[in-house]
Amino acid sequence: MILWTIQPEHVFRLIYKRGIYRCDFFKSGMKNFAESQYNWLVEQMKKRIGPPPESVTYPVWAWYRWSRTKKRPDLRAIRWYWGQKGDKFYRLEVDIPDSEVLLSDFESWAGIILNNGLLSYTEQEDKELDAVYESLSPEEKNEFRAKNWERVFDTAIFDNGWTNRGDTTQATFWELRRENIRQFTPFYTEGKR
Repeated sequence: MILWTIQPEHVFRLIYKRGIYRCDFFKSGMKNFAESQYNWLVEQMKKRIGPPPESVTYPVWAWYRWSRTKKRPDLRAIRWYWGQKGDKFYRLEVDIPDSEVLLSDFESWAGIILNNGLLSYTEQEDKELDAVYESLSPEEKNEFRAKNWERVFDTAIFDNGWTNRGDTTQATFWELRRENIRQFTPFYTEGKR
């Protein structure tokens, strides 16, 4: 499966020096979010694509589809909000076996799951889910939410005015090896300093 990942220069150099990159959650931008959502995703990856290699805790992230009309991330857009102004990054085009990748809807992940919300397809369903959720015990709420979040893996393009899914599809996999890289494009960010 062809994917694109954006990595800072030090990660790019590490891949070429050691031949492999594995995510360090506490050095990544993910550390600013609740670990519970990431731990849930890790459990889903174990269930759906198999256990991680020894010493791997969290996945590497990439894009499968950047937008409805473009698969590859557009550097003209990325350079404005990725990192600090003048930081060097690399867009890596990688080829990872399909069986080692878990795809998920980015908007559902970033907008709903990271905010501990529930995924719904309509406004009516949203109200019904909230009503059921509020009637549950804390333990039942966790189970209900975890099951509901599995909808994030539906990456078919869908837009009904209430829900827009599948336009941007992210990918997670356990490790990135030098031999997975097909090509790379360096770029400097224009973001705020």
